[in-house]
Amino acid sequence: MNKLKEKAFWIALGDIAGRGLSFVTSVYLARTLGAEFYGLIVMALSILGYATWLSDLGLHNIGTRETAKEPSKRIFRVLEIFRMKLFLGIAVLIVSTFLISMIDSGEIEKQVILGYLYSLIPYMALMEWFYTGKQEFRKIAASKIFNGLVYFLLVLLMIKNVEDVTMVPVLYTVGISVSVLTLATFAIKDKPFTLPSRGTQIYPDLLKTSSVLGLGQFFAQVVHLLPPLLIGALLSLHDAGIYGVAFRIVIIAIMIDRVFVTLLIPNLSSLWSKNRSVAIEKINIVYQLISTAGALLGLFMAIGAEQIIGLLYGNEYTESVIILQVLSVMIAITFINSFFSFGLIATNKDKEYFLATCFGGTISALVIFSFVALGNTVLVAVSVSIAEVIITMFTYFWFRKIIPSNFIKPLVINYIVALLLFGIFSFSPLTPLINASLASIIFVIIITKFGVVNQSHINYVKSKLIR
Repeated sequence: MNKLKEKAFWIALGDIAGRGLSFVTSVYLARTLGAEFYGLIVMALSILGYATWLSDLGLHNIGTRETAKEPSKRIFRVLEIFRMKLFLGIAVLIVSTFLISMIDSGEIEKQVILGYLYSLIPYMALMEWFYTGKQEFRKIAASKIFNGLVYFLLVLLMIKNVEDVTMVPVLYTVGISVSVLTLATFAIKDKPFTLPSRGTQIYPDLLKTSSVLGLGQFFAQVVHLLPPLLIGALLSLHDAGIYGVAFRIVIIAIMIDRVFVTLLIPNLSSLWSKNRSVAIEKINIVYQLISTAGALLGLFMAIGAEQIIGLLYGNEYTESVIILQVLSVMIAITFINSFFSFGLIATNKDKEYFLATCFGGTISALVIFSFVALGNTVLVAVSVSIAEVIITMFTYFWFRKIIPSNFIKPLVINYIVALLLFGIFSFSPLTPLINASLASIIFVIIITKFGVVNQSHINYVKSKLIR
């Protein structure tokens, strides 16, 4: 097995097994707890997402990028990044615990939210960024699998009805802790802290550098974290649960995007520093493949939404069908956004990434707030898809300044074909999943005929996977 094929295999295995188990767990929780209490979990996870962002503040990507370099070329050392993560994690945990304790809400709500916040304790010691930079994805896969498996088994054994909802964040924290311990066990042999810290003077520079990426990530995560938080706070926990079910499927659907991103940062960063002309050539090939994959996946999810929701969650969540169909637009756009966003990070364009996500995220937040005020979860889903488009437009603007290629043509062809097929198969009498499968096959045939994906692209993929 060649190196790229092996890396892709372990990334895929880690995400499919880890996230897959987490997804199965969420399906079980949604069915067992009902929409309202599942909505509480969704809302609490959004709060945890923002707390996690504050405790990381871009250090994960800085750590990945730095450890991908030769030790002599690293600006910041592993120990320095690790210590900064510990400091930020402790500070965020103390402040967030105090703030949540002061909020006027129900006892169960507070207990669940605080329970999830305590998972910051193991999270701050998680060394995934180090092994991502070293491209040792087998070890990351092991940690994710153990995490997902332990969490799933504990939930299955201990969560039987709505009265057990306060135990869910405790079990979630146990799962994270298992992941931390797994990577810590590997670290005993790998010795990541061989180089000592160069003193306290280095940490302000590290924080300044990472915060540029961190603030960019804050705005980039608006479409993921803000909607369920606002729905739960301003509409109802039931609505948050209905939305959360559809969005959870979206997260699983874009696992391919996650594999792409995990490979992109270290590989593109390394290639960009060695040969920019070759890097640009590979970027154009990957773009056409990734934009086609996003459109194809969005088409499949939009057509198959009704049957997917019904099979996974049951009749209680039929309201989630149209939400999933609307969010399918986000699936297609996310692939493009990740390509531009992490392309900026990989080519050391931190400032451009910050500006793109800052402007795009701010406008997106205003759009989401406006639609939430209308009191309709379907409209919130519409605003999320619009927000993803807005952020992508800004990341595209800055990325094209680095690589002025024709990114529009393949995108237009992919999306027009996908929309036409969605319209046609919406009237088909066949079951949704059969319609989705047929539409996907036709989509691939048409895209190939138009040359968006051609034999050279296929040969490139084969050369990376077979050689």
